[in-house]
Amino acid sequence: MSISLSVIGGGNMAKAIIAGAIEGNILSSSEIAVADPEDSSRQFFDHLGCSTFSTASELPKATVTLLAVKPQIFALIANEVNADVVYSIMAGVATEQIAQAVGHSKIVRIMPNLPCSIGFGAAGIALGEGATKEDASLARDLFSAIGVVAEVQEELMDAVTAVSGSGPAYVFMLAEAMIQGGVEAGLTIETATTLVQQTVLGASELLSRDARRAGELREAVTSKGGTTAAALQCMADKDVSASIVLAVLAARDRGRELGNK
Repeated sequence: MSISLSVIGGGNMAKAIIAGAIEGNILSSSEIAVADPEDSSRQFFDHLGCSTFSTASELPKATVTLLAVKPQIFALIANEVNADVVYSIMAGVATEQIAQAVGHSKIVRIMPNLPCSIGFGAAGIALGEGATKEDASLARDLFSAIGVVAEVQEELMDAVTAVSGSGPAYVFMLAEAMIQGGVEAGLTIETATTLVQQTVLGASELLSRDARRAGELREAVTSKGGTTAAALQCMADKDVSASIVLAVLAARDRGRELGNK
């Protein structure tokens, strides 16, 4: 069978993408080839039934190549790309840069996030100048199998990175603070952790399933003069919401800086 997807780089994100593709019947394992120098990574893909190689130069020609390497590695493997369409999950590397290196402009850029590794990811997709909707069809299928997909213009990819790429860290910081608050309020760290984990999960599910917006749900939890109101007033006094907005913008701006280097 011909190779539909070759992958350069077999790290955790590549593992999640390929496992999701096979489990979701997007591709069969025999349609996938992976190159990675690490034996342990190749063993993972061997177990799935994929073809594996230690170097990108050994990869057979494929319909699509997925670049799943760190940006600093790209220059070392760009000449080995042997596909009509290229997908990239490299942070901060523009489609124009990739096109110049691989010799054609059918480039699709994707920004996934860590929860893709457990099937609850969020990914932004941007088409390069020479890429068509059809070229990005497999990308949409691959990342829909492990989360949700939002298609944006490439100039907004730094904003996607700031919101969903970096976003899990903001949630983890909130969880950290809530756990610490619970401990200082008298709970054991085990009890506080259990309660916070389920609260974050439950609130996230409610936000996803309920037709109300985040602000409306917040208001629904908040009774005038109650405990939630006291907590939210404390956060307002410390400009927590404004600080989060500024943090997102700082992440976006840093992404732009890194992309210009």
